[in-house]
Amino acid sequence: MVKVETKSIIGDFNHNVDFTADNELVVDFGPSGSGKSLTLNMIAGLREPDSGRIVVGDQVFFDSSKKINLSPQRRKVGYVFQDYALFPHLTVAKNIAFGLTGLNKTEVSSRVEAMLKLMRLERLGDSYPDRISGGQRQRVALARALVMEPSILLLDEPFSALDSAVREKLRLDLIKIKERYNIPIIFVTHDLEETYLLADKIVVFNQGRILQTGTRDQVFHQPNGRTVARFVGAKNIFSGRIAKTNGTRCAIETDRFKVEAASTNYAVGDEVDFCIRPEDIMIVRPDRALKKGVEANVFSGRIVSASRRGASYQLELALNGESNPETAYDFIIRLPAHAYQRLGLSVESRIDISLKTPAICILPKEKV
Repeated sequence: MVKVETKSIIGDFNHNVDFTADNELVVDFGPSGSGKSLTLNMIAGLREPDSGRIVVGDQVFFDSSKKINLSPQRRKVGYVFQDYALFPHLTVAKNIAFGLTGLNKTEVSSRVEAMLKLMRLERLGDSYPDRISGGQRQRVALARALVMEPSILLLDEPFSALDSAVREKLRLDLIKIKERYNIPIIFVTHDLEETYLLADKIVVFNQGRILQTGTRDQVFHQPNGRTVARFVGAKNIFSGRIAKTNGTRCAIETDRFKVEAASTNYAVGDEVDFCIRPEDIMIVRPDRALKKGVEANVFSGRIVSASRRGASYQLELALNGESNPETAYDFIIRLPAHAYQRLGLSVESRIDISLKTPAICILPKEKV
């Protein structure tokens, strides 16, 4: 378990963080400069908060009210930096062993050998960092952090400099590490795909504060405002007014269309924001009957743009074939490439779409 509740003012930057995590993989997600790495440095003892408390397991790392501030050496923290921070003059094995103090040579050798095996580095123990690949250097950095048997593992954008194939392998390694070591892992990234693939819990940062904390599904499918919705790729974000409500559903009107959403929290006339993810918009096939729950929000439109995004296509759709005067489109849709090709779609194709009622998320109005 880790509990971080700290406040700091650094120049004109206010850093105000409050979150708790169990022995799970927590992704600190948000734009560059939002305070994610600073949070890791405070947990590790590399930067002292102005006030607050940091607890990992049963050990208090920092408590301003009790004047507790353990040195980095007394905190059992494994830290993997973005640039790996390996010592170029030491071999792989000696890099891994560097922080092992107070142990005899046999114990050190045993731990290092175990780490070399765990990280698939058995043949590289005598190699130097400049003689191995980026992915191998990253595994060395992970081994050096884990050999200390830390009570928490901190990872600061560790895969950002690697190509996609290597990143994919290291993500799998990290999932195995999470299963093997029953400790909190805090992983900093601004990569949306990485966040979705790895996170048990997501902490969304912006401008030094936390906007939302929750499970992956909560944050991605129930964002608590326009900013988080935009950060996590909801893309289709609108403003509207509650036009009708019957206790379980409500109708929302915008300048361009009307939708039904599941909600009991709003009254007629309320101004609301709402969103739907691109992958949650269905293309209605004319040869198939609509299922219950799909028929409520069906629209016709024209594809005005289509771009290949790896294994998927991103489409921009203008309702009724008429371009939105502000954006030239109304909805962004994401669908698998095989579906796009099987349906014979292209720019200027006219299609029907369905916005499933449960997939429409009404957002609390953000304070300006």
